[in-house]
Amino acid sequence: MSFDKNSVWFITGASSGLGKSITKAAYESGYQIAATARSVSALSYLPDKQRVLKVSLDVTSGEQIEQALAAAVAHFGRVDVVVNNAGYGQRGDTEAVSDEDARLQVETNFWGPVRITRGALRIFREVNPAGQGGTIVQISSVGGWVGFPGNAYYHASKFALEGFTESVAKEMDPSWNIKFLIAVPGGVKTNFAATSLKTIPRHPAYDTPLSPLTQILRYISQPTAQDTWSDPDVCAQLLVDTVANQKDRPLPVRLLMGAETIPLLEGDMEKTRAEMQAWKAETERCSPGGGAQMKFGDSK
Repeated sequence: MSFDKNSVWFITGASSGLGKSITKAAYESGYQIAATARSVSALSYLPDKQRVLKVSLDVTSGEQIEQALAAAVAHFGRVDVVVNNAGYGQRGDTEAVSDEDARLQVETNFWGPVRITRGALRIFREVNPAGQGGTIVQISSVGGWVGFPGNAYYHASKFALEGFTESVAKEMDPSWNIKFLIAVPGGVKTNFAATSLKTIPRHPAYDTPLSPLTQILRYISQPTAQDTWSDPDVCAQLLVDTVANQKDRPLPVRLLMGAETIPLLEGDMEKTRAEMQAWKAETERCSPGGGAQMKFGDSK
């Protein structure tokens, strides 16, 4: 897949945070931009030029998603990269989160990207020049792999998004040339932990000095807590360069952003490997063949 000044980037949640940084990096790299946000006025940092399209989009609305993608195609004639960035965090004791809040979290962080992805696949396959394809970038989180207390529904939305992406990526016909990338940032110095974070009032049973969530809240309230977090502009440029240069270096399944993401994921994988070995005999007892391995595609 090659990129030139005609390439079109469709970016959701472009009004602030990492989404804004990605939008600016893509624009400054010379690409055409379809930037979306709930309020178009929040996109005023972008110039009013032919290669910039500003679109109002609430990703919880299927109708608005269809309209936004159609507007990008009508304006540019194509879409080459879709960045599913729109989303927010939610922190609270799981028992204290209402069904309404839980469903909105998943509707925004999971179903929004799912609907956009499905719309983009059709554009990549049927609107773009044959074989040109396109790339879908899902902005996940280290929280799409590792779970922390007080973020159950946020983790649920990101775990779901990563599983969905891994599966749909394996459905693609190679001739379509459609690629996927899961971006996995750790802590990033944006407003995600402030204005983009919904905090649920504590549940009295969990609101104790030694509860895990209380300890996390105490840690992140320290002035130095974000000292090691990543620069959003650096992360954004890394993402844009990775997508643009995929002809020279194929995309990874996951692009980790931030030094702390490596030990966090490695620690989780090491714990899982240790548990698998400790319970190997019990696991294999469930299969008639014991430790015999089944290859993918076997009909047994």
